[in-house]
Amino acid sequence: MSEQSLVLKKLVERALAKGGDLPLALLLELMVPVKRLRDLARKFGLTPKGGFRIEHAPARVLAPLLGELREPSQLDEVLTLLLPRAEAAPEPVDPQAGFDVQTRLTLRESEVATLRDELERAREGATRARERETDLKRRVEQAERELALLRRELEAPKRPDGRQPVRDDRDLQRAVRELESELEGFQAADAALRRQLAWYQTRLRDFEETVAELEALVPKGKRRRKQPAPEPVADERRFRLPHFLPSFYRSIEGKERRSVERAFHAILLFCTEGHSYPGLEVKQLGGQDTWSLRASLGLRVYFRPLPDGDIELLELGDREDQQRTLRRLKEH
Repeated sequence: MSEQSLVLKKLVERALAKGGDLPLALLLELMVPVKRLRDLARKFGLTPKGGFRIEHAPARVLAPLLGELREPSQLDEVLTLLLPRAEAAPEPVDPQAGFDVQTRLTLRESEVATLRDELERAREGATRARERETDLKRRVEQAERELALLRRELEAPKRPDGRQPVRDDRDLQRAVRELESELEGFQAADAALRRQLAWYQTRLRDFEETVAELEALVPKGKRRRKQPAPEPVADERRFRLPHFLPSFYRSIEGKERRSVERAFHAILLFCTEGHSYPGLEVKQLGGQDTWSLRASLGLRVYFRPLPDGDIELLELGDREDQQRTLRRLKEH
């Protein structure tokens, strides 16, 4: 029989024998640990009977002494012994306590590898976003040029012979609306790509900082060796200094200001971005040392490369007159 069952049996027998009367001393003796009885007796300065010292007195000796107390404050403390004690809250457990140094090191290395993978994916996404932005810029510029051309056709007066222009006004208006709608779509897509690119760049900075912090925690002997830096390549996007010949200035006389602005804008793009910039359509002409780049739908800028990488600008001409321009440049 367990100790708890034995105590319960004694209390039941006493209650049945005395008509339900249970003395306080009996409750203290059977239900309170003897250590708590000794502590309280020592606190009140009680002397056990039978020659016992407090530290050796049994519960059957201490319980009657405490049960005879009538001082209210002392009696409160005695009755408190019969109340269940609130268990102390468990101390917080360190989640790292069960892990040794090698396990934590392995977890750190795994976290660094995962963040490196996410960093690479973010870089690839940013590269794709920049490529799509460049393509959309080219398409926006082309749509703007075609829209401007259609507006000029729409606003053009009737011919001297009274005939209408080649294209019907309603067709032109419909084409203008379609191009305007397409242009709005390109601009919205460009804005979305710019926001996405900014988000990618922010994520890249966060990943780089986190990877740097985690790599600092990994012991030097455990760090992954960095790949050697790639060999430097020639910078295609270096600036090319333009040299404007007198023939170029003569060719822009009488041209519309808008056409001249587009020509100089195209020249600046070529000097900063190089041959591969989309929309310029840079190419060599007729086996000569003469090249052309596209300024607008109907305008071409003709130039020659110099030995030091710079260029000299020869002429600004209409696309329809390209053959005549080439013959004239060859003669000179």
